[in-house]
Amino acid sequence: MAQNPNFKPVLLTKEQMAEVKRIQDEERSKSPLNLAPSLNAIVRSLVNKALASAM
Repeated sequence: MAQNPNFKPVLLTKEQMAEVKRIQDEERSKSPLNLAPSLNAIVRSLVNKALASAM
């Protein structure tokens, strides 16, 4: 698989990963089709919120 130079890996703690998965499960339970956003989508959203609140 080719690496995209615009993306960088980020390491999360077990606790952070558990919280992200909890959010994913919560979103899945809200969906009528039992679909959930990807882990990457959830983390990007959380980072965007954190950056916006830091400004």
